[in-house]
Amino acid sequence: GAERIGYPVIIKASEGGGGKGIRKVESVGDFPNLFRQVQAEVPGSPIFVMQLAQHARHLEVQILADQYGHAISLFGRDCSIQRRHQKIIEEAPASVATSLTFEQMEQMVGYVSAGTVEYLFSEDGSFHFLELNPRLQVEHPCTEMIADVNLPAAQLQIAMGIPLYRIKDIRVLFGETPWGDSCINFDAPHSVPSPRGHVIAARITSENPDEGFKPSSGTVQELNFRSSKNVWGYFSVGATGGLHEFADSQFGHCFSWGENREEAISNMVVALKELSIRGDFRTTVEYLIKLLETESFRNNDIDTSWLDHLIAEKVQAERPDTILGVVCGALHVADASFSKSMSDFLHSLE
Repeated sequence: GAERIGYPVIIKASEGGGGKGIRKVESVGDFPNLFRQVQAEVPGSPIFVMQLAQHARHLEVQILADQYGHAISLFGRDCSIQRRHQKIIEEAPASVATSLTFEQMEQMVGYVSAGTVEYLFSEDGSFHFLELNPRLQVEHPCTEMIADVNLPAAQLQIAMGIPLYRIKDIRVLFGETPWGDSCINFDAPHSVPSPRGHVIAARITSENPDEGFKPSSGTVQELNFRSSKNVWGYFSVGATGGLHEFADSQFGHCFSWGENREEAISNMVVALKELSIRGDFRTTVEYLIKLLETESFRNNDIDTSWLDHLIAEKVQAERPDTILGVVCGALHVADASFSKSMSDFLHSLE
């Protein structure tokens, strides 16, 4: 089968995900060993062998469809920044494909509820179906922030049998009165929805970028993140502040909104520079800042293999001078000690 398709090919387990159960095969000699690796990572899963799409973008369409035959797509997301086939930066809307392309992507799937259809988009404008995720994905706030649609609420209302044209957020998106009950012609609406601004999302993981994104574990001593009107994030650590190696290495997700892509990138860079994580493990925060500031990313000149190439070339995040770090740490400790002594002195006077 692989010889008929032509190398290089991708071996993918249908029940895999998050970078697991997928391997790139360059030659017939590598096929048996890599096939067994996929089998071992996702036992019992059906396995597909498909042609490798070179220089492709990973685009996905957020679908909302009810049981009455109404279906809409809430713009697209671009998830092309990946390492080892696992997303690390997402953005919305996806600006590399036309609205007509997304309409074609939407019509290819018959589905009811909230779901995500994923495609590989090639330079020539063609696209190839990857998978349908019959659920909300962790990057769904990207779509919520540019569409002003509460996706979990819409999903529940569809499950209750409420048609799309009776859902408040959908009516507002299409320029209708919020609490009306008039039907909406989603194929030819009076008011065509348009995205509000641009969103960049960055996944915070406990990985060491200097060692090929090797996962690490440890304890969080301090985590300080300040949300603002344009940036917000969430983090998940154990009750005792611990991270472990038995699950996905992602423990945080930050979302940045801007009037345009450049502003969204700038807001995210500022937020990540202000993010303070102190613990006995490495994170990808500094590396993410470096990626967001590269010329290729700012020019949107990337594909799904871009980050893996940077890793192979060992592009390192800029780290502060060691002596400077020691001096800053000593000043911080001295300031904390002085503040405590002053506080104790003032209390003694009372």
